[in-house]
Amino acid sequence: MITLPGGFVLIVEGLLTELLFGTIAAWAGLYATTSGVNCVRDWWGIVTTDSMPIDEAIIAGDPVKIQGRVRPTQPNDTVVSPILNKECVAYEYDINKVVRGSGQGRIDADTKYSPFIVSDGTATVLVDPDKESFSLDTTTRTPTTKQAIEDRTADERLEVEPSAYTSAVGEITKPIELREGTIDVGEKVTVVGKTTTIPEKATTDADSDADAVMTSEECRLTVMNNEPGNAALRKAGRGGLLLIVGAVLGLFAILIFTAAILDIVDWNSVVMLLRRVTG
Repeated sequence: MITLPGGFVLIVEGLLTELLFGTIAAWAGLYATTSGVNCVRDWWGIVTTDSMPIDEAIIAGDPVKIQGRVRPTQPNDTVVSPILNKECVAYEYDINKVVRGSGQGRIDADTKYSPFIVSDGTATVLVDPDKESFSLDTTTRTPTTKQAIEDRTADERLEVEPSAYTSAVGEITKPIELREGTIDVGEKVTVVGKTTTIPEKATTDADSDADAVMTSEECRLTVMNNEPGNAALRKAGRGGLLLIVGAVLGLFAILIFTAAILDIVDWNSVVMLLRRVTG
């Protein structure tokens, strides 16, 4: 406890802890709120943006919704998904340990992708997404033995040690859920975003082979390989949940900071000071 000039008292014990927890809660609340707003924005874009052929979308000048078949920019510009072992232009996966009574514990997750071409027969667009662009249908696998887990996750990109989740029985393991979504070569996708013309200085084969480009820098992209209505519902649900979580964490942070401020000030000294000022 430190007495400051004017009779104010600073309480050090527990104050730093309160400020630390308040800062963490405020940051987490801001992150959840920002993510929720982005999901709601994606939902709104999916349900309100007009769908049109790619050749018309190129000259539209506004955000559009296009559909077409996927192909890589070059034959070797593909990746192989680690769980389903598919040749694709993008994948995302989750590996979770299913714990009864406490939900799921994430073991590992990752997203990998490369720019790809979307064509509908009228024109072609080079799509250059980011990690947050994808809304993919997923396939779930639940292996029940140690060998099955090793077979399914036999990829150096997966930071998971299956033996760590083996029960005392030996070969029988705790439930492990493997979930993966991919965008395969030749698959039909829907993309919501804004098209721009290829810059004149572009000289790469990928750029010269496309009539326009859609990037996440120009306009937030949503890339779907499922029905847009289903993707919109998922975005709306996730956005609503994140906004609620953000609001709760924000309120929690305010309460913590308020308590910390009240601890800093010795209100008895404040009252005495006010009495002196008012006579």
